[in-house]
Amino acid sequence: MCKVSVLVPVYNVKTYLRQCLDSLAAQTLDDIEFVCIDDGSTDGCSEILDAYAAKDTRFRVIHKANSGYGASMNVGLRAARGEYVGIVESDDFADAEMFETLYGVAKAREAEVVRSNFWMTTAEGSTFHEELAGHPYGEIFCPMKRDPELLLALPNIWSAIYRRSFLLEHDIWFHETPGASFQDLSFSFLVISSAQRYFLVRDAYLHYRTDNAGSSVHSKGKVFCVSDEYEYMEAFLKKHERSAEQHAWAAKLFFQHIVANESRIASAYWGRFWMRAIGQLMQAHREGWFEHGLTKDPQRWLMQRLSVRQGRGLAAIGFWVRLRDVRHVYLYGAGQVAEWMLRLLGRNSIQASGILVSQAEGNPSDLDNVPVCTMQASPADREHDVVIIAVTPRKPEVQQEIFFTLEQAGYRNVIVLTEELRQALS
Repeated sequence: MCKVSVLVPVYNVKTYLRQCLDSLAAQTLDDIEFVCIDDGSTDGCSEILDAYAAKDTRFRVIHKANSGYGASMNVGLRAARGEYVGIVESDDFADAEMFETLYGVAKAREAEVVRSNFWMTTAEGSTFHEELAGHPYGEIFCPMKRDPELLLALPNIWSAIYRRSFLLEHDIWFHETPGASFQDLSFSFLVISSAQRYFLVRDAYLHYRTDNAGSSVHSKGKVFCVSDEYEYMEAFLKKHERSAEQHAWAAKLFFQHIVANESRIASAYWGRFWMRAIGQLMQAHREGWFEHGLTKDPQRWLMQRLSVRQGRGLAAIGFWVRLRDVRHVYLYGAGQVAEWMLRLLGRNSIQASGILVSQAEGNPSDLDNVPVCTMQASPADREHDVVIIAVTPRKPEVQQEIFFTLEQAGYRNVIVLTEELRQALS
């Protein structure tokens, strides 16, 4: 057994890899190993890793087929031989004294986890980032008893070391999903919610790169990643029969991250993103674990969240910008609200292409000369044309049901006429 195993997940980061590996080779801690997990790189990283391992026996390289960040980290955890485990991602780098300092603190304090702040780094240099400000430095504590708010901090899992026996004892592993997709979120939650002896250091040693254009943090295509991580956290809590308080904190963390990440979701998938997230939030609400903004009127709160697709939803300008380059606009509903919306569109030189209804029986064949048909028979391009739910906004639960029905039928660009939006357009 060595003192620290540093896990280095690697996938196509040739531009930054040597700086990362050089910073590890310079570590002042004796009896340390660097477990580099090559996740099927195709840009020359594999050869660079092998070259470092050939000249420095502290480097161990594991080559594997591409399967994502979580799977790579679990391969590294299983291969690690250290008393403690650290993480340095391959586009970041560490100060030379990082692991000697953290290991010394961990041993002196008999800590399960020692965590520090970090440096925000670009090509121009590094800036100290005190993510842990306001949390208790310099003492051993149990986060769930002393400072559960720590669960909501940025999951900078790479600025810490973890006692390997602690991770194994508590069955803490990374979520194995494709790509590098927020797996640090669930890992951080599992660690903090399980730890009894946690220690924070104010100083920073890890340089976290923010100008890597290829980093997963810039991806707009990972629609359900945060929902996946929440499900993983919930499965862990249920498996290990954790407290209702921990379920509640998981829901708070989930809510925080779906709101923070909704702007990164491609517009064509926005409805599906929120449809799934809403179901998860409502389940947490029914369990008594989530009350943030839902206590008085959960249905109305959810419809307000759905309306975010109109540029935070409550301003008329977002509505018109949304329609600007659309070839066809359809309305759902053939009543008075739809008549009002047709007149509003007409005043703005927009001609609706059709009116959608759930069934033909009991509905007119046209409304102000706009043809009425069922959503199943509609000629609309379900991927690109816009559908405005033009039924009374005073019944958000009806609007929500229609929204879900349209999404499930394949309509990807749906606008909800909330009461706030109706007032903004009036």
